[in-house]
This record gives sequence, structure tokens and C-alpha cells, in this order.
Amino acid sequence: MFSVRSRHFWAGEWFGIFHVIILIIMYLSMIRIYPAPEHEHAIIDILDSLRGPITAIADCLDCMISVEIDGDRAICYLEKWQTYDALQQHLRSALYDRVLAAMELSRQPPDVTFYDVTEAGSLGLVEQARLLH
Repeated sequence: MFSVRSRHFWAGEWFGIFHVIILIIMYLSMIRIYPAPEHEHAIIDILDSLRGPITAIADCLDCMISVEIDGDRAICYLEKWQTYDALQQHLRSALYDRVLAAMELSRQPPDVTFYDVTEAGSLGLVEQARLLH
């Protein structure tokens, strides 16, 4: 299987005699913030206050917050975007200033990762894997 990472909905590249077209189905923003104990609730409050306004944006597919219960007790913040342009516009928005404010409360540099997703599985993938083993 061939894979092409792209910043566009449709991307193509030549591999020998094969032309591969990859459809990007979503863009993910994943942030892990490492709060000092005294800032944990403030960070969660900031991020939670964003969920309504962000998910009201047409191209936002989802927005989630979780807290790891062991180790660093990192706060994980995930956004799913339908288009790259919508993600870029969001990164320049006043709402994202609040995400940056939450990251400023991290006791160590936060982990920030962006993904171009070309495939997504569901419970069917689990069933298939378990049947093959």
C-alpha cells in the first residue's frame, strides 16, 4: 500500500507506473499539557470553555479533553478538523489564544502534534484483527 502525506484534500504522486490519490479525511491536533498540581483545574476549565464554541464551527468534527490518571497526569486535548484551511483559520483565532494560554500553564513544554488522517477504522477493525489471529 502506498501512502502520501499532504496538506491538501486531494494529493497525488507518481510511484513507478502507479498513480496514487490519497483523500485526507480529517486533520487532528493533539496537545498534551503537563500541569503543576495547582494549575490542573485552571487548564481543564480553560479547555472545557472552548468545547462549545469550537464544536459550533462548521468544519470542526470534534473536540475532546482527557486526563491521564498515572505518570505525569497530562491533560490531553484533541481537536478534529474536516479541512486544513479550517484548522489553519482556527490556529489564528482568538479561541486558539485560549489554548495557548492553557499551554503556558504547563510545567514543562507541552507536546503538540498535528496529523493528516487518510484512513479511520472502527469496531470492525477490531473484529477483523481478532478473527485473523
